[in-house]
Amino acid sequence: MAKFIKSASSFDSWIKDQTTEICFAGRSNVGKSSIINALANQQIAKSSKTPGRTQLVNFYDFGSYRLVDLPGYGYMLGGNKLRNDITKIIDEYLTQRVNLYAIFQVCDANVVTELDSEMSKYFQKRFKNHYILLNKIDKANISKYQNQLPSIAKFLHVQPDKIILISAKNKLNISNIKTTIVKTLQAIK
Repeated sequence: MAKFIKSASSFDSWIKDQTTEICFAGRSNVGKSSIINALANQQIAKSSKTPGRTQLVNFYDFGSYRLVDLPGYGYMLGGNKLRNDITKIIDEYLTQRVNLYAIFQVCDANVVTELDSEMSKYFQKRFKNHYILLNKIDKANISKYQNQLPSIAKFLHVQPDKIILISAKNKLNISNIKTTIVKTLQAIK
């Protein structure tokens, strides 16, 4: 059973072991916490309608791996100092965490931004296992998103097969995330 372990603000307070980590990164308010809860099939991550609430690195135990939720990049409440602090936390985790084996970039399927594109380029260069979760596909007919998939993939600099269309709200295609995580974990053994 999945469970929340801890929140941490710096390298010194991260968990020190060899457990494989899967990371979720994305803009504020794209539904990372809702996806974590859907994967866990229970409420283990706090979700908020207010953007910018996740301001620490959150660690969750999923048995065979640890899921890590990073603060949202982009919009943040609290001004430049908080924005700089959070950018430092994200950068520190992404550049120094040896446990990190895959990054799932969460984007809002209805609002894919230039910042998402820039971050995707960065993730592509840095991580072999980089996937895109296009969340909130419950807002329109799924065929709309399927038809837009090639252009979204091009905009995000990934192959279409690296994108998973999901709705955390309706738990649509959550099993596809689980399958991708299992395949990623099997490939590193």
